[in-house]
Amino acid sequence: MATSPHDVKEIQEIDHHEITEDHKDPLDIAKAPVLKSSFDELTPWETAKTFKKAVFVCFMLCVAAAADGYQINLNGNIIANPGFVQQVGYLDPATGKYALNPQHTALWGALQSLGQLIGMVLLNPISDKIGRKMTLYVLWVILLGSILIETFTKNFQHWAGAKLLAGVGIGSLQATLPIYIAEWSPVNIRGTLCGTTVMYAVVNNVGSFLAPLVLTVVKGKDVNEWKIPVLTQWAFLGIMLPIFWWLPETASYYAARDQHDRGIAVLRRVNGGVPGYDPEAEYEVVKNIILEERERQAAAGVDYQNWRQILRSYGECFQGCNWKRTIAASLPASIQQLTGLAFLSVYSSLFFRELGFTDAFEITSIIFGVKIGAVLVVCLTTDKLGRRIPIISFGVVCLLMLLIIGILGHVEKNQATKIVLILAVCVWSCTSVGLGALGWALPGEVPNQKLRARTSGLGSAIAVCFGLTFNTATPIMLQTNGANLGYDTAWIFLGFGTLVTILAVFLLPETAQRNPAELDEMYENGVPAWRMKKYVTEVQKAQAARRGQTIQ
Repeated sequence: MATSPHDVKEIQEIDHHEITEDHKDPLDIAKAPVLKSSFDELTPWETAKTFKKAVFVCFMLCVAAAADGYQINLNGNIIANPGFVQQVGYLDPATGKYALNPQHTALWGALQSLGQLIGMVLLNPISDKIGRKMTLYVLWVILLGSILIETFTKNFQHWAGAKLLAGVGIGSLQATLPIYIAEWSPVNIRGTLCGTTVMYAVVNNVGSFLAPLVLTVVKGKDVNEWKIPVLTQWAFLGIMLPIFWWLPETASYYAARDQHDRGIAVLRRVNGGVPGYDPEAEYEVVKNIILEERERQAAAGVDYQNWRQILRSYGECFQGCNWKRTIAASLPASIQQLTGLAFLSVYSSLFFRELGFTDAFEITSIIFGVKIGAVLVVCLTTDKLGRRIPIISFGVVCLLMLLIIGILGHVEKNQATKIVLILAVCVWSCTSVGLGALGWALPGEVPNQKLRARTSGLGSAIAVCFGLTFNTATPIMLQTNGANLGYDTAWIFLGFGTLVTILAVFLLPETAQRNPAELDEMYENGVPAWRMKKYVTEVQKAQAARRGQTIQ
């Protein structure tokens, strides 16, 4: 979305005195490469109405996110099903009943998180080599293998293998989806479209809600039935494939590969019907941003064309100003993990069951229902309120709820205590889902174009490492035949969550309504994260110069 060639002629007619600039001549600024589209000046609502098809492209990919939420939460909730326990558990001689080995439940959680880590990090170079669209086909095949194994599971080893493959597929989806949407969504509504905001978050949480809901419905007919919920995953897989087939490749990928004709063609396919839209001029914005990054990398002697350089590029993610971008990409999802995601969401049914609630599935379903409403509010306001302040605020609220839950562990248990506990978990769920909604957006927004896949994967992988740790430890903490910490588990998450929330205050940038060129400039100029929201970039000044406007 760029300025048309006709606008370039008007540059010569700009009155030098109309633009205030301390360091550069206004005409020089105006002659700079076009790095910002004229469509970026539209309001979010105007942008959404103008680029309907681009919005629809992002929406269709996000429909696949339902499989993500469904897979993860099915794993966390099905372990409370008596039939599943009998299938993969062991007969406890002391009680004469079947039970799950805490080591096995910890292994399943660990393998799924390990798989996510593999999918996020190792499949990213594949994404850069074969494209975002082909990567979607790869992850679909991986998820196919996972569900196939789950369908014929006979023991805990089979389930462990399925969880590893599920993690790889989901990790690849979580790493690829924010990149794809960040490269397709208009800047002014990127927060609503990107990562897990309105589209990804809503559909993901619908999938998360369906997992305990299906288990609850099935339980009403046969308390030991667990196969039907597993088989329902085939429906999600069947929906994903035709969506992946229809989706276009991104113009940014074609520009990075110097396939300019294809890049222009794909922009024309998606946005060609927009009034006043010039695919060639808009493609120039995409190409210019990539060329600017290439020039900086060439000056530094960096080339990512072979596998040795690809491996070196991961190191580049932690050098210079890039380390701040990598950590920033990881912070929202890390806050979500370290403020009790495994404790109060992934293993919520186990949490409530072990603490004496008679209908853990019903409570879990209520909490997920609350999340749907919360994520709609969060996501529809993110482009207006931004990312930084909401994320930090959500982290603080999660910490307060963990404090309340920890205190309840040392209070006499009665009906009032249970009500307060449920309310605390509901409030925690609302704010945690806000972190999730914004947490997967940052990996698609913060990185520069050339390192986007690597930074996105690494940032997400850092959060997944925390998930790997606590998905392994939390079942052992909660189960009565494990550590049996109960409510005291909250204190562990309270400590770690406080540290990472404080880190976010210093490193989390404001990315709302900023394009990649603006973020590159601010990071290279060493602008502190807390000052980025009001910082006026050279890109903004150049855009103003082309319009004959004054900007301070």
